[in-house]
Amino acid sequence: MSQHAEHLKPMAHAPLGAPATAAAPWAAFEAPTAEGTVRLWVPGSVRHAADAAVALQSCAPLLDALDAWFGFAPAWRWCAPGTPSSGVPAHARATWHREASTPAAPAGGAGRIDAPAGGACRVELPWPLLRQLDAPPLPLAAQLHWSAAPATLVLAQLQLDEVELESMEPGGAVLLPCSMSAPWHGWLRAADEGAAAGSGLPVLLASPWQAQPLAPSERAAPAGRSDAGLYEVRLSLPRPFDAAQLAGWVSADPGEPEARASLWRCAGDGGSARYLASGALMPWGDGWALHLETLAD
Repeated sequence: MSQHAEHLKPMAHAPLGAPATAAAPWAAFEAPTAEGTVRLWVPGSVRHAADAAVALQSCAPLLDALDAWFGFAPAWRWCAPGTPSSGVPAHARATWHREASTPAAPAGGAGRIDAPAGGACRVELPWPLLRQLDAPPLPLAAQLHWSAAPATLVLAQLQLDEVELESMEPGGAVLLPCSMSAPWHGWLRAADEGAAAGSGLPVLLASPWQAQPLAPSERAAPAGRSDAGLYEVRLSLPRPFDAAQLAGWVSADPGEPEARASLWRCAGDGGSARYLASGALMPWGDGWALHLETLAD
């Protein structure tokens, strides 16, 4: 039996439901990491742990490739059917297709990774883990087909007091102090990622529409900043971004100068995330400000 399946046990509960678009049964697996849970979907009907071990064995080449990419071997656990679903953090999603092969290797030749006969597997990786990894090597990179995701560019994270909030009105402005000195850092993230101090891919901003991902050695959360009472100025992005851009493997073009920005209170002790205001970005001294045009009720 494969090293991936020899200690396989069903979970007591599973935070997973079948993919909404799946026409056939799926076997669900997950593995914990320090950056969140990795998930795997394998096509096929699984009734018990023995079936699950067979399903996991069917995609052993993929698991071996993931082990080599991660630099460690995740401890996969079967998510038994019939267990309740619950919410899970945002993940990057990719399908692993049997038909794919590297450009340098013909189908069936050396360097090819074959998927289970039942169809493509699906892999889901937490964004923090993806951002700690280099781009996947060939042939794995040629066979992972990533889903694009709606994205948000955070231009500033602020801590505003009640006086500042009560003084906001149409025609006013919210200054972005971080934009008024170099280097100006922001964060690019999937739209459904949770907002927290420094969450997302740190980027260097030459302007609100020019973002360059920072090298991993330069990425650090803002020192001394609490999630309590945290507000963000976010730029609306006109199109989805692919995983390579949101992971920082390639540069991203955030959007157009006409894009609107908005002010949000982040989720925390005060409740869920809340939209507060929106408007256009405008130059302000050596930096930028959000010109308030529309305020929430």
